[in-house]
Amino acid sequence: MLDLKGIIPPMVTPFDERGTVRYDAFERNFDKYFEAGIQGFLVLGSNGESVYLEHSEKLKLIESARKRVPSSMMLLAGTGVESTQATIQLTREAAERGVDAVLVKNPFYYKPAMNFEVYHAHYTAVADASPVPVIIYNVPVFTGISVEARLVIELSKHPNIIGMKESSGDVRLISETVWNTPKDRFTVIAGAAPVLFPNMMVGAKGGIVALACAAPTAMLTLYQAVTSGNYAKAGEAQRIVAPAASAVTAKYGIAGLKAGMVLEGFDSGLPRRPLLPLKQEQIDDLQQIFRRMNSELAELS
Repeated sequence: MLDLKGIIPPMVTPFDERGTVRYDAFERNFDKYFEAGIQGFLVLGSNGESVYLEHSEKLKLIESARKRVPSSMMLLAGTGVESTQATIQLTREAAERGVDAVLVKNPFYYKPAMNFEVYHAHYTAVADASPVPVIIYNVPVFTGISVEARLVIELSKHPNIIGMKESSGDVRLISETVWNTPKDRFTVIAGAAPVLFPNMMVGAKGGIVALACAAPTAMLTLYQAVTSGNYAKAGEAQRIVAPAASAVTAKYGIAGLKAGMVLEGFDSGLPRRPLLPLKQEQIDDLQQIFRRMNSELAELS
């Protein structure tokens, strides 16, 4: 069974000035993650700008990642799109290319129709058809709809639905889900680095978080403090990483994450239009945040 835990970077997709995917840079970035001690990866997530990728680009990114990630390490892929049929197709193609499990975000475009019955039927159909385990992906900041705990609890009964990535940071949702789902085969993993510590305290087993792309060692410090029971250190680490985590998500978004990665020595490329890169004053602000984070983490260690 897939051991869904730890710190998992949601890999960014580097683009050049023309908007072309830079697969060479994408593959090179794995080396720094290996050096930091990362053991699992996600491609085609929100931070990978998956909604801007062509189908062929998605498949090639999966192939590039699996080429670099040993079979002993976990590789996940985001395959959730708006229709059930297209989600199943991409899921099967991702499985053929060697992913260990897929993340499926809830469809959202026709919001008035997106109810319990629709979501239950959608996820059940995907899980029935998927050759690999399915992880529910809740990201209401982008979808505009948060999945209900009762939906996740019901879906956890499906043998091929093994977990949920919860990106809103909702402690109550995580707590209720963990309490009411099978502990031996269903896992909740957090998607919000600013509240990773409290999320883990109510049952999340780690995080698929943006800041791990730019600062994997920082996130591993926090994760390891929690799992070792050093809650005082974990609390301090959470305080230290929270401003940087917010800066590369809520404050500056994808462009901020990519700029933060450059500051930390990664080759993250540019965002794909319509997203624009950060202005210099924004980069300067981000640099100050990262410098303080790195300095305070060094003192904490």
